[in-house]
Amino acid sequence: MKSDRSFLVAEDDENDVFFLQRAFQQAKIENPLLVVRDGQEAIDYLSGAGKFSDRHLYPLPQLFILDLKMPRKTGLDVLGWLHEQRELQCLPVLVLSSSAQRTDIERAYELGANGFVVKPASLEKRVELAKLIGAFWLDFNVGPLVCTEGLESARKLREERG
Repeated sequence: MKSDRSFLVAEDDENDVFFLQRAFQQAKIENPLLVVRDGQEAIDYLSGAGKFSDRHLYPLPQLFILDLKMPRKTGLDVLGWLHEQRELQCLPVLVLSSSAQRTDIERAYELGANGFVVKPASLEKRVELAKLIGAFWLDFNVGPLVCTEGLESARKLREERG
């Protein structure tokens, strides 16, 4: 499956990035898998700050895949920031973390995560997860306007609704 709709991955562990990319390749998902390496870089990307200001090069993703344990700002910090951004609150977020701590899971959902998955250990399970992500988020889910048409279209619709 291929479209121009991208996934944004916030992950600081190079091995996890490699295995996620490999799983997506084996699942035949050819959509761009854009990677940021820490929580602050994720916020910069999503807010269009600095080098991420060109939305043609750095589009808002169809799905934001977020690790929790990262430097500078944690995944929970990023979720808290997203929760405060009116225009980005609807951005779909899947937490993909090594943590299975109940407090992390509950807090992630409280801050607006759409799903929480503990990172599978085997490549086979990661490929299975990638296939499920692709099927749901690319084939079946109808994403919010901010993800499909961009911020300007979402702003325009909000203004029209009043």
